[in-house]
Amino acid sequence: MFRPSLWANELEYRRTVLKVVLCIIIFAGSIFVVNNWLNGFKIYALIELAVVLFSVGLLAIHKKTPNLTLWSSFFLFAVYTVILIGIFTVAFKAALYTWLFLIPVLSYLLLGITLGNVFTCVYVFAGVAILCKALLGESSEIPVISVVNISLCLSAIWALSYTYESKRAAMVEQLQQMASLDPLTGLNNRLLLDSSFEMLCESLPERQRTVSMLLIDLDHFKKVNDKYGHHVGDKVLIEVASLINETRRLNDWAFRLGGEEFCMLIPDTSEVQAQNIAERIRLAVEKTITIDDIPINISISIGVSHWPSNGKTLNQLYKLADDRLYRAKEAGRNRVIAH
Repeated sequence: MFRPSLWANELEYRRTVLKVVLCIIIFAGSIFVVNNWLNGFKIYALIELAVVLFSVGLLAIHKKTPNLTLWSSFFLFAVYTVILIGIFTVAFKAALYTWLFLIPVLSYLLLGITLGNVFTCVYVFAGVAILCKALLGESSEIPVISVVNISLCLSAIWALSYTYESKRAAMVEQLQQMASLDPLTGLNNRLLLDSSFEMLCESLPERQRTVSMLLIDLDHFKKVNDKYGHHVGDKVLIEVASLINETRRLNDWAFRLGGEEFCMLIPDTSEVQAQNIAERIRLAVEKTITIDDIPINISISIGVSHWPSNGKTLNQLYKLADDRLYRAKEAGRNRVIAH
């Protein structure tokens, strides 16, 4: 089943963090550019200026770019590289090495656990290697206690940053599942229908921009609840959801809209193909099932609509599919209406 890898709220959270970091880097970087230029480090000052200008450009597009993670990766690569160049080319100064402490924090906040681990490992170990090289130099005057303090502090910040982000990500994942999945059947719920439709339409290649909607409703389901009780009715819904999930293709999205109503979004299909898929689902459900030793006959009626030929919006597709579903009910139930 489809589930978005990152909520809109999650994206907004990372955009906000990126905005704050960009403002800090632009402000601090401007000071360092002037300072290094005046102190004769002109090449390094130009490198820092390039990072500042890149940060200004990213600040201008960060609210709208769909490639936030990619741009954040480029940004952190630039910032971390400047930090490593700085500590590699100048004499040891504890104040300069403190910028290493930002690496695990920014990596996890902007990139999440997986990419955050990669960036943190590469740049923290590179920074520590540069520190060890300076410590072992022939004319080194670096206090050993300073190296120990930096290493311990880096390790602590790394551990805390990883723990915080992993716990936060797990909580977001749990909340996402609670908000997007129907607790009874495990299918996607109605709240996810709009965003799924929009993302699907935008992501399909031009030649494959077709989406069929199947609106599915159980026949005489109220009689099942009235006769056998809601606990049996719930098991019938679970069984039907399982059959829909088993019958659908890998790229088809299944939803429970509420009560006994289900929906499917089927990408890259013609109207004839969509009708054939609907018929296959109808036949898969049409049977007698046994629940708590009770034989129950179940069937479904299906209304089919097609984007973009039947409408440009989800509401238009839903209304037409609902009309056709109603006609299927009027025509005797246990049938598909697609025209």
